[in-house]
Amino acid sequence: MEQEKSESIKSLIESIDKQSVALPEFQRDFVWEIAKTYDLFDSIVRDIFIGAIIYGKPSFEIAVRAIDNLPRKSQRKIPVLKLSQDEIKQKVQLDNYRIILDGQQRSTSLYRALKGIDDVWFIAKNESDYEAHEQDIADKPFNEKKLEEILYEFMGEEDKERLSVKLSDIYIAMQENPRESKIKEKFFDKQYFKGFDATDYDSFFEKYLIILDKMQDILKESKLLSYYLLDMSIDKFALFFERSNSKGISLNFTDILAAKLYAGDFNLREKIEAFEDENTNLKDDFNRELIIRTIAYIVGDGKDKIDRGFILKKLNYEHFNEYWDKVCEWYKQTLNFLFDNHFIISQSWMPYEPMLIPLIIFRKEINKDFSQMSYEQSTFIHYWYWASIFSQRYTGASNEAIIKDANMLRQIAKNEKISEKAYFNRLAKLIITKPEDIFDYNRKGNAIYQGILNFIHYQAKGLIGWENTNRLNFNDSKLEDHHIFPINFIKKRFKNDQEALDKIESVANKTLIPKISNIKISDKSPSTYLNELKTRNPQLDISLINHLIPSELLDSTFDDYYSVILDERANKIFASIEQNIIKKQSEILTMFYKEPIVSQSSNIKIFARYYNSEVEAVFNRDTQKVLYNNEAYDTPSSAAVKAKEDVSGKKTTANGWDFWKYLDENQEERYLKEIRK
Repeated sequence: MEQEKSESIKSLIESIDKQSVALPEFQRDFVWEIAKTYDLFDSIVRDIFIGAIIYGKPSFEIAVRAIDNLPRKSQRKIPVLKLSQDEIKQKVQLDNYRIILDGQQRSTSLYRALKGIDDVWFIAKNESDYEAHEQDIADKPFNEKKLEEILYEFMGEEDKERLSVKLSDIYIAMQENPRESKIKEKFFDKQYFKGFDATDYDSFFEKYLIILDKMQDILKESKLLSYYLLDMSIDKFALFFERSNSKGISLNFTDILAAKLYAGDFNLREKIEAFEDENTNLKDDFNRELIIRTIAYIVGDGKDKIDRGFILKKLNYEHFNEYWDKVCEWYKQTLNFLFDNHFIISQSWMPYEPMLIPLIIFRKEINKDFSQMSYEQSTFIHYWYWASIFSQRYTGASNEAIIKDANMLRQIAKNEKISEKAYFNRLAKLIITKPEDIFDYNRKGNAIYQGILNFIHYQAKGLIGWENTNRLNFNDSKLEDHHIFPINFIKKRFKNDQEALDKIESVANKTLIPKISNIKISDKSPSTYLNELKTRNPQLDISLINHLIPSELLDSTFDDYYSVILDERANKIFASIEQNIIKKQSEILTMFYKEPIVSQSSNIKIFARYYNSEVEAVFNRDTQKVLYNNEAYDTPSSAAVKAKEDVSGKKTTANGWDFWKYLDENQEERYLKEIRK
């Protein structure tokens, strides 16, 4: 970003008229009430900082629109102009073209007032308007008073009792520079204000001219309007909006992408709205970013990142025309597969939504409905899904996990085995290794917390309600994580038992039930509210077992065995995790792993990425020497140290076996240490 500069309001208005300043298509509409425009000019006259305008010089195709010049009560539809990358480049170079990133409301207000789209009047004080303590100001000659000392207020119409000057008249006079006689004829004589007799006419006209001149000086003041100019790439452009907007609108890279695609031949907003209209059951949780990132994966063929930078730089309207509808259909099918097979009870409770992307890619590769996949494929999908959640595979840098998993599921879809044993090892690293670990998770937003509640739903092949034994599903009213032992009941009954108090919010004390059921339960003891429910549902014990809750809880004796009940439930939950995931690890490895075929050639091409740079070398299997930059190094580590120094300019240590990589027969990246093994 360049340092802060300044320009005049006059210059801004002229730039808008010349169409060298515009708005990106995704910017919200002009929404300021006229009173805010009055306040804006009041601040300008009083020399109060009104904030800086931030311009951007785009270097990419984008859709833009002009500053709003429509009457306030009209239907507001500003035409959109689509500009190609070449057109943008030309306009930037020849016309100093720029778009307003921040300051749209202020810029539009200034333009509308000075161009007469909105009526804004400078109302001057009468002598009687000065307070007693302002007598020294009142006594000043009119031409020596500051403009703020003359100002009574800004209003949308002239004041019949005070001298008034319309701002658009001031701007016209500044542009046309008419003679005083023309100003008198065109502006002054048409005022309603007649608060003077004939002898004062000239005096008031002189005051009118003074206000005119003083306001023109302000509009011409080159230091009045602060601005920053950003000459930026599209990914920085998006990042700016994500981090800087504080006006109540949430802009993200999807909005920027929509403007970019609109400049081509794809209306992303219309497509999103169409999907939501056609799929009302998915509307509230529709994750448009997942669709976009899936398209990015397909376009990059699993070899490129699917982050904001790649999406904004590489994807174009042709990609979206080709893949949007297909991916949306696969997205629906994937969610239906997860619902039908009880992986999730509702999308809002899904631990890691990005996991949908590898599953969508799997659906694409098998080229048939999920119900048609093989037993082996189904076995892997079930294991992969839960192992990924309970190993927290998607916490943090999920971009890498998405690409890796999508690549692996593509192989499974093709009935190929995986030759990367480290992949299976990562899936096997569950963070829940014993029943006691269940008590560590007590926050609704935590993925493991959500995963456990969904896993109970999965092992039960669908949770059933407590009011009856009907299945709960994602169409049910809002689901809540209900306290099996209510909070206040625990605090009263076990107030001196810190261990018991520590378990209140644990997921072991929670289960998913409809919100209305949760409200009815309130703070009653478990046996009380459960027996009340049993009068309506004689098979309540079946519902409890379905939720992995010991049915003994119906007996009031067990109200006092809070920790015992929770321990038993934690054991049941862990036993199911152990059965479905932990004990399947060796079976999964046997079914889907194959030893990698390593080239027996003495020399193998190797590479590494460091500081966003890629370096290449050759590794000799027999001598374990590395040829890097036409120089031989005795070990991979010594070559790695030199490569890092060349890239960063700093000499640091390096383990070459973990630094260098090679490609196996499936073109998968593998660390050099794999050969060493």
